[in-house]
Amino acid sequence: MVKRRTLSREQVLDQANDIIATEGLSQLTIRALANRLDVRPQSVYNYVDSLNDLLDQVGLTFVNELADRLMRRLVGVAGKEALWIFAHEFRAGCLQQQHLAPLLLNPNDLQQLTATHQALVDLYQQMFKSLHLDEADNSALVESSLYRSALFGFIVQEIGGFLRLSPRKIDQRFDQTMQLAIDQFTTIN
Repeated sequence: MVKRRTLSREQVLDQANDIIATEGLSQLTIRALANRLDVRPQSVYNYVDSLNDLLDQVGLTFVNELADRLMRRLVGVAGKEALWIFAHEFRAGCLQQQHLAPLLLNPNDLQQLTATHQALVDLYQQMFKSLHLDEADNSALVESSLYRSALFGFIVQEIGGFLRLSPRKIDQRFDQTMQLAIDQFTTIN
């Protein structure tokens, strides 16, 4: 009798994440994932519809884990301090998962990863809603756009290797950049 392999969605996503981390995003294919899992490619399709769906599920898992960590850190915190914590935690999550961060920070990739994109939008909306910032208000929209731009832009530069500074100097530059963006919020303390 042939022993049946048990496979789970978590195993599929963990191994996909590992391939991305160790070999690069371009090396993730259904066949490579199946080889890593020691199953036939058809078995992987029991858990994903396509390579794009696989990437979307990996990205969604990342955003959900980041959101859980952020929400735990933000309990009881308000105002500009919440913006500060959000920025630091979001950056830390992206730096820990540098191989996945480009999926979150590239608008072209995000358009194809609908669940990941929606989870990221929901995360930001939840953050700004908790601060009572109505993005229908033009000044709040400008302030929150500046904040997101500073946060995303800095992380893209850092992960992309554009900041040729010591880690300590990069941390200082991040703090300065985010402080400038946070100081622009006039509607919260």
